[in-house]
Amino acid sequence: MDNITLNNRLKELRTDLKMNQKAFAEAIGITQSTLSSYENGNASPSNEVLLTIAKKFNISLDWLFGISQKKINISSLGDVADFLFLLDEFRELRFELDINDHLPNDFETETDKWYASITFYGNDRAHEANMDLCQFLRSFNDNRENVEHYFTDRELYEVWQAKTIEKYSDLPLTRKVHEILDSATLRERRNAFLREAYVESRDKNSEK
Repeated sequence: MDNITLNNRLKELRTDLKMNQKAFAEAIGITQSTLSSYENGNASPSNEVLLTIAKKFNISLDWLFGISQKKINISSLGDVADFLFLLDEFRELRFELDINDHLPNDFETETDKWYASITFYGNDRAHEANMDLCQFLRSFNDNRENVEHYFTDRELYEVWQAKTIEKYSDLPLTRKVHEILDSATLRERRNAFLREAYVESRDKNSEK
């Protein structure tokens, strides 16, 4: 095991998650001093601890050991769901979900298909990372099509992937802070939302 690579990767993971040593150590069931010894290279985590880290944060063991540059480990649809839940937790990003599952007579046609899509609006000023993500997705689409249609090879595509990850690693994201609301406050805010939605719908209808 390469302790230099491992301790750097552990520290990188923790800082990417915006967690201090105390919080990260508690999350994986060790003491802060033990984590500090890992990050300083004075001790090596056991296999059990490494597996806990990998499962807890969906991190590839190959990435932890420096074998691969691909950090996230996705091996099931549950991992994909977990990634989307995490994506929804960042203050700088916002995506909308569009679900089309009400088909006439439950019958799909060429113009009316069952689909679910995720949309990021690039000019959403309240979520400044949306613009960068839209630019990335445009580049992703172009490069993926080049590979699928044989205009470039897989090796060049993987070089582009590595450079892209490095580029966007300098743009930090921060977690949302969620309020804990009592039932009365929840009811009050829900009613305010419904009133606002009603007024908006009424005004739209009056303009027709």
